[in-house]
Amino acid sequence: MDNSIFENTQFPYNIATESSNEPLKILQINLARAKAATNQLQETASTIKPDVILVQEQYINNNVIPGIPQTWKTFSSSNQKAAILIPSPKLKPALLATKVNMVALKIQTSSFSITIISSYSSPAQNVHTTLQEIQEIISSLPEEKIIIGADLNGHNTLWGYRSNDNRGKDILDFILANNLNIINKPDALPTFQRNNSVGWPDLTLCSQSLIDSSINWEVLEEISLSDHRYIETTIASTVANQFYKRYKTRHGNHLRFLNTLGKEIYHLERKIKAARNSGELNNATIELQTLIINACNKSFKIKKQLLITKPNWWTEQLEIHKKKVRALRRRAQRAPEIERQARYQVFKKEKAKYKRHIKQARNMGWRKFCSAASHPYGKQYKAAFRKSVVPSQIPYLINGDPKGSLQKAAQNILDQIFLFPAIPTNYNLTTSTQPPDPPFSPQEISAVIELPSGKAPGIDGIDNLLIKIIHKRFNNIFPTLFNKCLHLSCFPDSLKIGNIILFQKGGKDQRLASSYRPISLLPTIGKVLEKLMTQRLTYHLKSTNSLNDRQHGFREGKSVDTAINELLRKIKTARRDGKHVLVLSIDIKGAFDNLQHRAIFKSLDASACPSNINRLFHSLLQNRKVTLLTPQGRATKDQKQGCPQGSCSGPALWNLVANEILNQVWPDNVHIQAFADDFVLVIKADTSKSLVEDTQSAISQFSSWCSENELAISTEKTNYILFSKMVRSPKITWNGYKINRVKSFKYLGIHVDDSTGWSTLISKERKP
Repeated sequence: MDNSIFENTQFPYNIATESSNEPLKILQINLARAKAATNQLQETASTIKPDVILVQEQYINNNVIPGIPQTWKTFSSSNQKAAILIPSPKLKPALLATKVNMVALKIQTSSFSITIISSYSSPAQNVHTTLQEIQEIISSLPEEKIIIGADLNGHNTLWGYRSNDNRGKDILDFILANNLNIINKPDALPTFQRNNSVGWPDLTLCSQSLIDSSINWEVLEEISLSDHRYIETTIASTVANQFYKRYKTRHGNHLRFLNTLGKEIYHLERKIKAARNSGELNNATIELQTLIINACNKSFKIKKQLLITKPNWWTEQLEIHKKKVRALRRRAQRAPEIERQARYQVFKKEKAKYKRHIKQARNMGWRKFCSAASHPYGKQYKAAFRKSVVPSQIPYLINGDPKGSLQKAAQNILDQIFLFPAIPTNYNLTTSTQPPDPPFSPQEISAVIELPSGKAPGIDGIDNLLIKIIHKRFNNIFPTLFNKCLHLSCFPDSLKIGNIILFQKGGKDQRLASSYRPISLLPTIGKVLEKLMTQRLTYHLKSTNSLNDRQHGFREGKSVDTAINELLRKIKTARRDGKHVLVLSIDIKGAFDNLQHRAIFKSLDASACPSNINRLFHSLLQNRKVTLLTPQGRATKDQKQGCPQGSCSGPALWNLVANEILNQVWPDNVHIQAFADDFVLVIKADTSKSLVEDTQSAISQFSSWCSENELAISTEKTNYILFSKMVRSPKITWNGYKINRVKSFKYLGIHVDDSTGWSTLISKERKP
């Protein structure tokens, strides 16, 4: 493992490089839609330890593959008949394509990148449809290394059959036309066996460019509980990975860590005090981060990524039973012709018992797991309803180039998510002449540092617990740093680098940049400073009564409940007075990501907040960077607009800008409220004509504010509910686009419904 810190840059990217000593191992299996075969898969994987599993005809329930760990990365074809599973936590795949009958990923080994395809074609289906899908991927990747695991149900003597059929001929023509190599061995065991019928429908193919690599291919004797056998393919290139270090800081060695920091910390404290400008402060901050990282490397172990483990319900009795079933199958295969049928009957009966044994053990293990629950929404709840939210892998975007490295794909994602503003922002311009705030007090800093631990650290790997330990022993270092930042109006650049983690939005296309929510993991030292700044800004806004009461998000004393109650009260009152009521739900496209920095600066100046706090926020938003880590290294982009999702200040800065539209003068019959970036307008009127006119006027007012702040509305997601006995729906438009009327919409996790009147407006979203 390479413990280098800087990776050719002055910033403390605390990255480790890890390579396994084992060749890349790919397991291939048609699971025959069998639940038992899917249950068996995890145990087999824990024994064979594959990096990649290519499956066909997997068992599906509620659009997921039950029986496999939620930590496995899963990629499925559109028809869910083919999938690629990544049980190895070290492997970071990138989604290349999802088609009806196939799915393709690209992974990085220590020597090269390789595209892996899993595909299935039913005997009842025209095989050309599937071959065409594979063809499209191959054609887009000339000269690149490709391996294909597919059940194409074609007969040909080249892969084991005694004769050829038309499907087999078509498949062979496809193989030859694309200069592919058949890795299957003609004399191998059948990959399919059902009663007395055997076959070789499962193919493993590779591109010509991969044939120079040492490839091993074997049909395994492992029990699969499917009518197909496992196929193992190994390629002589190891798995390579880069990751940000995470230290085991909860398990002692704190005294050694503090002693390692030693006198250097006092030297750095003096250096920070002596800093006269932002350049000197930036350098001192990097030195502090580096000092802490070096002390961590000498004191703490690095958190290891989880290995592939057996299912928690697997028992020694099951292991013995599995070996017995395997032995009976072997005896049947080797038995003389006269005994073979009887031997197979014995094997089949024992296999059926083994299936029941697995089912009983799995159910018993599940009951035991659930009985140990100590929290109603703990890991048992998450396991039952698959509520764990796991980060997404890097995709190759639809409008991107499928050729090239994962690092290139990551750069494309950053370029499409983190856009640059049309007009460059002047970060040095502030007209604030307000009195400055006093320095941060020791009590203030200690209170922020004592916030709950457990949050993920940023690029330097320094977590909350380390900050607490350092502050307790060296209680001047952080106050000195933070107050020097306040004095110089400088937020150090090394504390503004966000490690981006992508989370896919539910049901969205995996290959569109807009389908991902980017969360920034920021350095913990920077998060403490950001929290201190945000508290000062919030205190100023509260003490000057500057925040509008109709903002319910991220406000002390406000909540989802207050927002819902206010909305209901407005609708109820208007309906009781006999008014027509229109409720308009407004969706702002990427509100946090697209918020312009100059809009924030304008709002900061208008708030009359202390001048040094104002300037420190200017510095916070300047020279920001975001980074995505791949097995080949980092992709990096400047962040010139938006509030980082995951930052302490983001919600407060958004509320500050949104305050402007809430504070505008609205007609008496128009009510506006917000929960962060979720805006709702409630318009009431005596007639349908005035309802439309007043709604259009309100839309025009809101639209003007959006234009001034360079925010865009999603007219597809903006809609309205009508509470009225009107026969015809009023025609509502936004800049020429029709706004749809709906019977209900989801607002802050609940459903607002017009079907039965205001008394039953809300129906809680049903828990699974």
